Amino acid sequence: MGDFLWHKISDSERVKIERDAKNLILEFGDALEKLPKRSDVNVERDSDSREEGSGEKCDADFRDKMLGNAPKVKEDCIVAEKGSWTQ
Repeated sequence: MGDFLWHKISDSERVKIERDAKNLILEFGDALEKLPKRSDVNVERDSDSREEGSGEKCDADFRDKMLGNAPKVKEDCIVAEKGSWTQ
């Protein structure tokens, strides 16, 4: 289990992880190629939207809990990062 915990990795570990990940993706692609081809995958619908329902009842304090748990709040909205994890 200790191997799965966060730790700084060496260059050789990084190369191994990248190689293993690439092999996994390629094996998955090969497995997908072996699946039978289907032509009946389109779905025809009468409408592109659904009937609006009455919704479900939720806890009266749900909104307060959500805003209370958020790290940053501005008025009635949760302030969240957008894309900072991408390079």
